[in-house]
Amino acid sequence: MKKILIDCDPGIDDAIAILMALAAPELEVVGITAVGGNVGVDTTARNALALAALAAGGAPDRQVPVARGADLAMFAEKRRAESVHGIDGLGGVRLPEPSWPLEKIPAWDFIRDAALRSGGSLEIVAIGPLTNIAMTLAAYPAAARSIKAIHIMGGSAGLGNATPAAEFNIYADPHAAAAVFQSGIPITMCGLDVTRRASLTPSGLEALKAIGGRVLSPACAMLDHYLAAYRGFGLNALALHDPLVVAHIVDPSLVTFRPYRVEVETEGKYTTGKTVVDIHGIAKRPPNAQVGVELDVVGFIALMTRLLCSYDAPGGQGSSREAR
Repeated sequence: MKKILIDCDPGIDDAIAILMALAAPELEVVGITAVGGNVGVDTTARNALALAALAAGGAPDRQVPVARGADLAMFAEKRRAESVHGIDGLGGVRLPEPSWPLEKIPAWDFIRDAALRSGGSLEIVAIGPLTNIAMTLAAYPAAARSIKAIHIMGGSAGLGNATPAAEFNIYADPHAAAAVFQSGIPITMCGLDVTRRASLTPSGLEALKAIGGRVLSPACAMLDHYLAAYRGFGLNALALHDPLVVAHIVDPSLVTFRPYRVEVETEGKYTTGKTVVDIHGIAKRPPNAQVGVELDVVGFIALMTRLLCSYDAPGGQGSSREAR
């Protein structure tokens, strides 16, 4: 199994990603850390804990630790996405009350401890603003040597979605993103170039609803809200940005990557938060990230469906291994 830690800001697509990861037998989720992003960190932390409780299904041995992290960016102004995810971050869908509390230590201490315990095998799934990870690296530089890889949902080689130039997760804390891309830790970047292709149509969502289940039904209720938000933007399919990161870790064949140099713009008048991807090698600098460029959409939807349905299968995971 791959040992992962999920750093996130749930968020509907974060929620689907978390539920997929906790169902995947290929993954050991050692913990979840919450950051302010789609909504404030008090809400994202509560959501992460509730999602872990939904996945655990009342089984004490499947309780995954959740730690609260930073609410605000390192330097940038506060940015939120309630218009997409709802004020509660999950489209108003009620989830089970967790039977265990948040961790007492902050996210950056939790990430440091998890990395050191892993002996160099920890992979971070970073599907929110990168504030927690940047703060970990700033406070504990030696921890970088114990992190095997960081898998980022963020950025774009082309256009943005928060601004014409910038994708939301990077735009929410561009200085943190710049620090992470400069850290020397191996990075995979699933940006909008591939995550926009990870789309679920209304008919695809209806097919999932017809299957139903303890976890799939509330997941579909969240996706209903998400689709309504996309329709408000004139789109008739929703993009499953964060779930794609989990999917490619479970099945690396789903996404094709290319090695590129990526820099993050922190001071541009119109381009703050843009990931500048040197596709043609003009800067003559070595690559610092594997950037997603192609996606097997059919394979991705099939994997997501299998994982979300597995909670109701005989002997289904319900959660990955007990994390403590």
